[in-house]
Amino acid sequence: MKRIDPQKVVGLFTKGNYTNILLSNFESYEIRSSLTSAFKKLPPEMFIRIDRTMVVSIYFIDDIAKDHLIVSAESMGSKKEIFKIGKKFYKPAVSKLNIIE
Repeated sequence: MKRIDPQKVVGLFTKGNYTNILLSNFESYEIRSSLTSAFKKLPPEMFIRIDRTMVVSIYFIDDIAKDHLIVSAESMGSKKEIFKIGKKFYKPAVSKLNIIE
C-alpha cells in the first residue's frame, strides 16, 4: 500500500485490468483496479473524466478545446501533454472548470 496525495495526481490512465496513476513529479504507479473504481476514490471536485480510459486533475489543465486538452505541471518543466477529449465528456469537463471568457 502506498499513500498518494490527490493534489499531486496529474491523471489516471487505464490499460485492461490495470490503472496507471501519474504524479506531477513523474512518478507512476500501476494498480490492479478499473478506472471507475479508482476514480470513485478521488475527490470528485478535483478530477474530470475525458474519455473511457482517462481521468485528469483540473489543477493541471492549461488549455481546453472541443477535441483535446493540454496538461502540464511545474515539475514537468516545459513539457506539456496533449490528450484527446471524447465528445460526450467535453461538456461535463467544461462545467467543472472555472472559465473566464
